[in-house]
Amino acid sequence: MNEVNLLSYSLPLIREIGHMWDDNGTSGHPDRHMETINVFVYVKKGNIQVIEAGTEYTLTGGEYLFLRKNVPHWGTSLYSPGTEWYFIHFHDTLDEMGLEDSPEFSHYQQSSLILEETYHSHLKLPKQGSVINPEYTELQLKKLNEDFISPHPLRPLYLSLMTYHFFIDLYMNRLKEMKQTKQSRIVGKMIELFSRSAATKLTSKEIADELGMNYAYLSTLFRKETGKSITQFQDELLIEKAIKMLKKESVNISEVSHALGFSNPFYFSRVFKKVTGVSPTTYLSQTYRS
Repeated sequence: MNEVNLLSYSLPLIREIGHMWDDNGTSGHPDRHMETINVFVYVKKGNIQVIEAGTEYTLTGGEYLFLRKNVPHWGTSLYSPGTEWYFIHFHDTLDEMGLEDSPEFSHYQQSSLILEETYHSHLKLPKQGSVINPEYTELQLKKLNEDFISPHPLRPLYLSLMTYHFFIDLYMNRLKEMKQTKQSRIVGKMIELFSRSAATKLTSKEIADELGMNYAYLSTLFRKETGKSITQFQDELLIEKAIKMLKKESVNISEVSHALGFSNPFYFSRVFKKVTGVSPTTYLSQTYRS
């Protein structure tokens, strides 16, 4: 469907932001092939028709569309009289970073640990949609347009940062819709279960019995939706708990390992390093303890 993706740690690089209108309905969407430029279009009022690689989209007031770089798009109908819209043209760095095949960012609840791998992922922006609060969206776009024509010396950086924030808002609104699906509800229940049992690692039978579903199905669904295995997710919760315990100077690695049900401190240290990238001793040397 020609979605537009952004690296989790890379800002959209702004080329142009604009505010347009057609009082008489004498123009239509231009026929163009923008090899390195993604396009965002938001219609404030009126009607815009766009065709991208043979797929037709019709936008009315309060609706938006992302058009992907290097995919031809055009219009065959004139704008309706009085149509008013905003647009953002921007680069991304997926190709340059060689991460076109990076995993999609997981929008499900995670542990409090922010792991480096989190940033080696991409956000799949919603292809099209309707905004929840048009007035607020239009104020954001008006401000972006004003900042685009300002003489501020840090204008490119500021615009990229604020546009990323704007896109994240759209992404978060779409997530609220996605959470209504059956699959999302099941994964949500699994995460709630794991979070309640964060100090112990549940077995496959315990998980299946608690949810009343086949474990093989749950395991496959969880990996598909979150990008992680059930074991990996539970390990992260356990290590999160371990770090909180280790930050108290009154406990040591062996005591924490035993308290969390690991067979021995060596296995605990191996899991700790697998999750965080460093050993427990190294981690503690890099952080504060209470």
